[in-house]
Amino acid sequence: KGQVQIILLAAALVSARPLQDWAFGAPAVEQQAHLTFTRVNSVAELNQALAQAKGQPVMLDLYADWCVACKEFEKYTFSSPDVQQALKGTVLLQIDVTKNSPQDVALLKHLQVLGLPTILFFNAEGQEQPERRVTGFMDAAAFSAHLRDWQA
Repeated sequence: KGQVQIILLAAALVSARPLQDWAFGAPAVEQQAHLTFTRVNSVAELNQALAQAKGQPVMLDLYADWCVACKEFEKYTFSSPDVQQALKGTVLLQIDVTKNSPQDVALLKHLQVLGLPTILFFNAEGQEQPERRVTGFMDAAAFSAHLRDWQA
């Protein structure tokens, strides 16, 4: 009986952790400022946004609410001061394909994206740099290094 009580106590403590974060404030990493993306919803909007970038490089994040790795990018990578600093002067675009609508499917097909998360990079002329494409999660240090290589 004593072992069962210990196991139940341990389970209660583990399950209470999210409530502790909520009640006593989130960990410092979650309090970092996040990147601000401009949402685009169609191929036409994407082309217009690339044209409006006016000689600036562009990063395009393909995102969905159901994508766990997309959420990790948001929480751990995009909140990093190093990543934010490296992206200064870069136009940040995002496509939310959560609904998987016909428009979303058309965008994914147009961009030849097979899975999420995927991040595309465009040069100042609006041309995608396919060798810089990121598929899957990258932590802040690896992503910062990737950004430095892209900007070099």
